[in-house]
Amino acid sequence: MIRKHVQRIQRNKHMREMFIYGLVGISALIMQDAIFLIGPKFGIYPTIAMIIGNLVGMFISYYGHSKFTFRKSSYSKREFIKFAITSIIGLIINASGVRIITKVLMLNHIWGLLPTFITPIITFLISKFWAFRVKS
Repeated sequence: MIRKHVQRIQRNKHMREMFIYGLVGISALIMQDAIFLIGPKFGIYPTIAMIIGNLVGMFISYYGHSKFTFRKSSYSKREFIKFAITSIIGLIINASGVRIITKVLMLNHIWGLLPTFITPIITFLISKFWAFRVKS
């Protein structure tokens, strides 16, 4: 009985983390995609716009995930470095996707938004189990 209760609490904790991770991620994604969509109107190449947007999204995400998703009481240089590495992995996925979509497949840069819907799943798993891992 106690074991089932602990498992339910654990499951609820993970659900809460995923929900808040999603909210923070959506905030960062909106900013990232806005920069990606507006950048080319100012003569910025789509891949460069994606990189700039990703960097802005990284700072929004780090603050939000530290403060709200994983409820850290303090900021850690080591944790930030791990989060930055996680964000770079996301950036590589996004920028490579944009490059392939716009330069190889020759599609409109709007299609470059597709990778931004896949990347959060990958970066959540890396963040949860590595970047923001709580030592038990």
